[in-house]
Amino acid sequence: MLALISPPSPHSPNADDLNTLYWVMLVIGILLLLAINGALIAFAMRFRSERGRQPRRLKVRRPAQFATAGALAVLALAVFVVGVIVTDSAKQVEASGPNGLHSSAAFTAQRGLSIPAVPATSAPLEIRACGQQWIWRYEYPNGTYSYYELVVPVDTAVVLHLCSTDVVHRWYVPGLSGKFDATPGESNSTWFKADETGTWDGASYAFSGASYAVMRTEVRVVDVPTYQSWLQQQAAGIQQAQQFVQQANGES
Repeated sequence: MLALISPPSPHSPNADDLNTLYWVMLVIGILLLLAINGALIAFAMRFRSERGRQPRRLKVRRPAQFATAGALAVLALAVFVVGVIVTDSAKQVEASGPNGLHSSAAFTAQRGLSIPAVPATSAPLEIRACGQQWIWRYEYPNGTYSYYELVVPVDTAVVLHLCSTDVVHRWYVPGLSGKFDATPGESNSTWFKADETGTWDGASYAFSGASYAVMRTEVRVVDVPTYQSWLQQQAAGIQQAQQFVQQANGES
C-alpha cells in the first residue's frame, strides 16, 4: 500500500523538503478522512431508525459548531504555515558539498591541471534548460550543450534556468526537484544537489502538443572527473560536427 502512494526517494535537499511536506499532508489527510468517516458512522449508528420508531433527530448546538469550525480553521492555518515554510526552504540554494565541482576545482587547481571554466567557488553550477516541441536542450557554462540528457557532477548545487521556444513546458525529475514551468518570454528557475551518482528519468508534465508524452529527459549524475571529461569530449564532438557541416557546405 505504501509503495503505491510513496513518492520517489529524494536525492536532493529541496526534494527532501518536498518529500517531507508530502508525508505531512498525507498523514493529515488520512487522519481527517478517518475522523470524518468515523464520526459519520458513529452518528449513523446512534441516530438510526428502529422498527416501529422514527429516527432520532440530530441537533447540534452552536458552541459545538463554533468549536468544530475553529478546530478546522486552526488546522488549515497550520497546514498553510507549514507549506509556506517548507516551500521557502526548498527555494534556498545550498552550497556545493566537499565532493562537488567547485571544491574539486580548487583542489586540482593547486596541481596545475587543466579544468573547464566554472563559476566562482561560492556560486552554484548554472545551466540553461530550454524546452521545445518536444525535447529539452541543456546549455553549460563553457558553451557546451546537450539534448535530452543533462549531465551534472555529484554533491554540486545545480541551478537550472528554464526557458521555452514555443509553448509552456514543465520540467520535472522525481527525486531531484519539484515541477517547474518553462514559459515563453518569462524566466523561471529551479535547483537541486544530487547526493549520489546515478540516473534519474523525468518528463514534461504539461500538455505541450501532440507529442508531449514522448518529451522526456534524463539527469545523469557522475563524479567530478567524469563530468569534466564529459564536458571536454562533448565540446570536441560539437566542434567536429560543426567543422564537418562547414566543409560539406563549402564543397557543395
